[in-house]
Amino acid sequence: MDALRWWLLASTVPVGAACAVSAATAGPDALGDLALAALGVATAAVLWTAGRSRSAGLRGWRLFALAPLMPVLGQVAVAVAEPQDPVLEVVLRWLPTVPGYVLAAAGILTLVTPARLRGGARSAVELALFLIACVLVLQVLVLDPDLGWRDLPPAGSAVLAAAVAVTSATVAAAVLLLGVIESRRQPMALALLGATALLAPGRVLGTSALLTAEQGDGDVGRALVAGGLVLLGAAALLDPGPCPEPAAQPRNGRSTALRQLLPHLAMTVACIGAAGVSLGGHRISPVIAVGGSLCAALAVLHRWVTAREEERLGARLRRSEAYFRSLVAASSDAVLILDRTLRVSWTSPTLGTTLGDPAAVPVGADLLALLHPDDVQPVAGALQPGAGDGGPSGVLRLRLRHADSTWRILEASVSDLRSDTVVGAVVLHCRDTTERVARERTLEQVAFTDPVSGLPNRAGCERTLEQALTQAGAPPRSLLLVELDGLDAVREDAGRDVVTEVLVEVGRRLRATVRAGDPVMRVGGGAFAVLAEGAPQAVDLLADRCLSVVEQPLDTTAGVFDLGADVGVVDLATGGSVAELMTRAELAVRAASAAGTGTALRYRPALGTAAERRARLREDLPGAWDRGELSVLFQPVVSLEERRVTGCEALLRWTHPELGEVLPAEFVPIAERAGVIGELQRWALEHAATAALPLSQGGTPLRLGVNISASHVAARTLVRDVAAVLESTGLAPERLVLEVTEATLTSEGEHVAADIRALRLMGVHVALDDFGTGRSSLAHLTRLPIDVLKLDHSFVLRVDRDRQTRALCESVVGIAAALGLDVVAEGVETPAQLGALRAAGCGFAQGFLLARPMRVHELAEVLGTGAGMVWPGLVGSR
Repeated sequence: MDALRWWLLASTVPVGAACAVSAATAGPDALGDLALAALGVATAAVLWTAGRSRSAGLRGWRLFALAPLMPVLGQVAVAVAEPQDPVLEVVLRWLPTVPGYVLAAAGILTLVTPARLRGGARSAVELALFLIACVLVLQVLVLDPDLGWRDLPPAGSAVLAAAVAVTSATVAAAVLLLGVIESRRQPMALALLGATALLAPGRVLGTSALLTAEQGDGDVGRALVAGGLVLLGAAALLDPGPCPEPAAQPRNGRSTALRQLLPHLAMTVACIGAAGVSLGGHRISPVIAVGGSLCAALAVLHRWVTAREEERLGARLRRSEAYFRSLVAASSDAVLILDRTLRVSWTSPTLGTTLGDPAAVPVGADLLALLHPDDVQPVAGALQPGAGDGGPSGVLRLRLRHADSTWRILEASVSDLRSDTVVGAVVLHCRDTTERVARERTLEQVAFTDPVSGLPNRAGCERTLEQALTQAGAPPRSLLLVELDGLDAVREDAGRDVVTEVLVEVGRRLRATVRAGDPVMRVGGGAFAVLAEGAPQAVDLLADRCLSVVEQPLDTTAGVFDLGADVGVVDLATGGSVAELMTRAELAVRAASAAGTGTALRYRPALGTAAERRARLREDLPGAWDRGELSVLFQPVVSLEERRVTGCEALLRWTHPELGEVLPAEFVPIAERAGVIGELQRWALEHAATAALPLSQGGTPLRLGVNISASHVAARTLVRDVAAVLESTGLAPERLVLEVTEATLTSEGEHVAADIRALRLMGVHVALDDFGTGRSSLAHLTRLPIDVLKLDHSFVLRVDRDRQTRALCESVVGIAAALGLDVVAEGVETPAQLGALRAAGCGFAQGFLLARPMRVHELAEVLGTGAGMVWPGLVGSR
């Protein structure tokens, strides 16, 4: 755009010089006409280039760009025809020029949107008034006021009249544009009006000079035309382009005021022109008299039309205001309008209804003085003009006093219209949310409170920890996780109602033990959390006191119960998120439980390392069988009467590529939690059965024992899996012994008993594993569908030293013999234990004293070279 400005400015220098030379030289004016033609082409190029970025299509400046080329075509026609008659020369010049001015008028009117020109009768009256005023001015200032131009030949008079008409129409269009264009484009409209005001008399003077042979008038006309073309290009360069305005925004400001003024200005100019004719001693011609009368009549008509429009507009505004007032009054949301100083300027009736008093928020009152004291600073800060980009906005919560002296909670959406010259206020759309806030608080209390104990629940605990972690400069704090032990026994013996009593009493004791400012929370099941403030030594003492109060007898409606507890302690200063703190506390309490009931243990990084190891094993266990990391070892089961191997137990081993040997006691629980225990045991069953298939002793095939987890039984796929293994390997069903625990066999669910019966019907033997641990009961032996009873290592450990244990062992063996059950003693490690078991009548044993777990080829070697004899001191013992 800067290049266009320099181009237009540079073109004025040679044109001005050519016009000056033409004026100073007597004779033909070819040089001046040639300079004007060049300037017209340059102006057309400027208009076309500027219009390309302003609008699409042939409209606006691009349409206007054709107008300066039309007079150039007239000059070309004159140069080609070389007419000798001045009238013919004028006709040739104006034949293309008249359409050019029509295009100019059309281009001017298309510089704005049609909506701005759509004014009905008012626009038509204004256009007629401007046109007649322009004709009068040209008649007075350019042509002879005494109508001397009527002495010209008819063709000359007609051409001159046409020139006056079309140039006046262009000026009238420019004046009309100035009154309707946007305010920011008015500099362009003023430059355009100046251009048409120079071009109109310039063209008319040039035409008059040709007809009357007045060279001076021609020189003045060329100067005016040159100035008009330069202003025309400048107007195109000054135009910032149209700016669409919202339809709802009223048209006000400079454009509206100027449109009101321009008709009166045109009337004034016409009157001054007529008065000048009279004062100059000229006779007022009929044309001037009729034109002045028409201007006066049109001015009166314009005033009447404008008054009618203003009246209709006022009525429409009153109806619109009444309509919107009715809408606001009927709305359930209250509207509150504040001035720039936050004083109330208007309120809707709904606000008075909400507050129980129409005068609760009087007009002129300071809003901040009516608010709850705690809301003054937040509301004042939010409603400051510089509170955010573009001023305050969004949703604001405030409290106003009700007529019954309570506070109503209002949620207000803020619309800052202080920058709007029409409104100049802050509008608050208020909704009463008192009941909703009360419900939210109730729901929040339910969401963060344990319904059993009334203490904060796990969500409340996490929120408390989050707040504690974000407090800067707070004293040292520690999280105590108290895990109750024995709660399941209370539930089994006395029911859930008594468990509720116990939990409430434990919560009460913990609250009475800690300081008043230390929150106690129930985080689930039998777990309580305490956020204690103080040094580590003081927190450790508090943990011991918590253990002490929990271990005191609990007197309930069902009797007295004794509980134990374990405490895990983690310091908040160790950092991390809430989830990490809870994980560390759980690791600490788990380690405390492993150390023995009634232990308080602080978290240490080693516990995290153990957790990381478990997480690594959990991640690597799926697919370990496909990677060849699993193997099966076999531990012989020896007949104490024959001193020979009669069976073996398959033991699973995992050799991790980085962590080394991993025992089943570590990875089987992980497999159960990871949900891969079924795949793991199917693999173990198949490989153990395949390996044990050729093993026999003295022609009698060995029995194969395989441990079955409770999760595999609960999955209801055990029967199908065993049948598939027996079919694929060819192992006889009577050789397979499935070892399950007492808890698995006595678990709820009819499918467990049904699956065990189905397996026994297939010929598979079922062994009760780990008898003598936990809550083993002799009464269960008469009801459980088993074939083999396996005594746990803890049961065998003191059989040679403790008389009561030995007596109990003899009783169990006797009962098993009476029920037709084989008894296998596990974990035999000393000859004394072996002797005591033989004396008690135990039929089978296994353990390190007899043989360690071995690979299948080693077991085959024992069966072959040692005739299957495994006994301390004998060849083939392990």
